[in-house]
Amino acid sequence: MLVKVLFSLFILFSTSLIGYIYAFRYNHRVQQLRHILHGLQLLETEVLYSSNSLPEAMKRVGERSHSSIANIFLDTAECLFSRKGISLEDAWGRAVEGLGAYSSLQKIDQEVLIDFGKLLGTSDKENQKKNFHIVTLELQKQQKIAEEERIKNEKMCKSLGILAGLAIVIVFI
Repeated sequence: MLVKVLFSLFILFSTSLIGYIYAFRYNHRVQQLRHILHGLQLLETEVLYSSNSLPEAMKRVGERSHSSIANIFLDTAECLFSRKGISLEDAWGRAVEGLGAYSSLQKIDQEVLIDFGKLLGTSDKENQKKNFHIVTLELQKQQKIAEEERIKNEKMCKSLGILAGLAIVIVFI
C-alpha cells in the first residue's frame, strides 16, 4: 500500500513538474524578448549617439545586458575583436544561433535578429536609426504574440501536467 502511495505521489509530482517546465518556457520567451529589446536600445544609444565602434559598443552593451541575452553582444564583440576575418553579419548570426540553443526564443525571433545583423553597420546613421526602429517594431510584435501565447497556454500546461498525473495514478490504481 505504501509503495502505491509513494509511486502515485512520484508520478503526480513528475507530471506536474513537466507541466510547469512547459509553462515556464512561455514566460521565459516573453522575458527574453524584453531583455533583447532593452539590449538593442542600449546598442542604438552606443552606436548612434555615443559614436562608439561596433565591437566596443557590442562589448559595452553585453556587459550591461541581462545575463540571459548578454552573450549575443559579447560573442559578437569577441569575434570582431579577434580580427579573424569574420564579418559583422556572420559574427552576429553565430551569436544569435548560439543563443537559440539554450533559450526559449522561437525560430521567427532568431530570424528577425539575424536579418537585423545583415543591415547593422552597413549604412549611415540615419538608415541605422531606421533599422533599429524596424527591428524594435518587429520584436515588439513578437513580444505581444508571445505574451498572448503565454496567457493562453501557461495555465493550460500547468493544469494539464497535474491532470495527466492524476489520470495515470487513477489508471494504475
